[in-house]
Amino acid sequence: MDSTTQTLIRYEWKTFVRNRFQLLMLAVTFLFGLYAIYYGKSEINGQRETIKAVQALEQEEFSSYKATFTEEMETLEQEQKHDIASLPAYAWYRHGYHAILPPHDYAALAIGQRDLFRYYYRLTGMSLYYQLFENELANPVNLMVGNLDLSFVLVYLIPLLIIAFCYGLYSFDKENGTLVLLQIQSVSIQKVTLVRLAFYFVLITGLALLISIIGLISSGNPFQIENGAPAFAWLIAVVVYCVFWFGLLFFIVSFRQSSSFNAITAASCWLLLLIVVPAILNVVVTTKYPLSSTTLAGLTRRTGLENEENDEEAKEVILEFLAHKPELKGSDSLFKQNLLAKAYAALTSLKDINSQNLVDQYNAQVAKRNTWTSDFQWLSPAVSMQDVLAHIAETDLVTFMYFQDALAEFHEEITDFYFTRLFWERPILLEDYQAIPVFNISEANGQWTIVTGGLIKISLIAGIVFLLGFINTNRWSKA
Repeated sequence: MDSTTQTLIRYEWKTFVRNRFQLLMLAVTFLFGLYAIYYGKSEINGQRETIKAVQALEQEEFSSYKATFTEEMETLEQEQKHDIASLPAYAWYRHGYHAILPPHDYAALAIGQRDLFRYYYRLTGMSLYYQLFENELANPVNLMVGNLDLSFVLVYLIPLLIIAFCYGLYSFDKENGTLVLLQIQSVSIQKVTLVRLAFYFVLITGLALLISIIGLISSGNPFQIENGAPAFAWLIAVVVYCVFWFGLLFFIVSFRQSSSFNAITAASCWLLLLIVVPAILNVVVTTKYPLSSTTLAGLTRRTGLENEENDEEAKEVILEFLAHKPELKGSDSLFKQNLLAKAYAALTSLKDINSQNLVDQYNAQVAKRNTWTSDFQWLSPAVSMQDVLAHIAETDLVTFMYFQDALAEFHEEITDFYFTRLFWERPILLEDYQAIPVFNISEANGQWTIVTGGLIKISLIAGIVFLLGFINTNRWSKA
């Protein structure tokens, strides 16, 4: 580093520490960041407590079932409990299994969709889609106001801080009369501007990284295998996003306009990229791929046999179902025992089978909306950044769609476990509880491809605006 650069940095540092308003803005932003970390952790900790509670309920439920096989039946309640524990005719719709999407350690830093979509379900052998869609998916209040998590601070507030610190890098000298003194020095105005820009880049990006490191360490150990790559990607994303905004400010300053022009232009860019473009994308995608949950309203209505006393109707329903599940055929007592239970089991499965196309169309429309929006994220690095952080924290829409697919597979395991015993008239034994279905979900495929792609988009746009600014400042000496 040459002496001129050192002098410029010392001068800028003295100017900065004497500006109490700038110090106040940094302090307030830092406090906002700490509060955002606290708020995000409180939200996710609340979800973790809920998960522990439902897991305890499930464990207690199945422990009580298993206990009925070893205790003496002294009361009617104990006998009823044992029937639910051992007879498939009752167990298939009474035994509840909790399918859970556990939060990633860094979900607290970017809550994303976790406050809008359900992260756990209690599933029985009844209709899957009735159980999935019986409750409202989204919280209207959160849809309207969002969350003050760390990703909000980084995406929305850090750019405002960059604008406030950098909009007058050239214009202040021009308006205060110090530009003439700088022009007679041996160092070029372009270098002076770049050094000052680099000074504030280190200062503000350092603040963003400091807040992020605090968030990463307080939310989970970044040195654990499952957290190492997400923590590193988060920090890289913060740096890349700050580079974009400093590049944009450099481009705006390069036109050598007044401070008011720079401030208004930069603020307009903030509004455009963080408010207007996302709103326009939302309107366009809603018009292009309309989506209404009312199309699934019929799936949440309970259905039953028209006449439970009519054995022929029950047999017809069972036969229609067995056409889809031929492996359940062949029992000698197929129509002799538990006819009504088998008919309702068949009916609830047929409802899912007949509704499959409708659900697939709905999910396909959701996927198209998500894909279309992703294709146009290059219009706003802010949208790309939000998406990148959500994918890093595994709170994105793709993860929840993947969770829904895993629910369908798990529900099929549940129905196979109980229907095999129901239709073949096999009781549930104590040892069968060692083989009950267990929900497992792996990481969604393609997450890191999306993260890498988003960072490349932001980097390219940042490089373009910085290059344009550099070209403009090269003309200063020629003007």
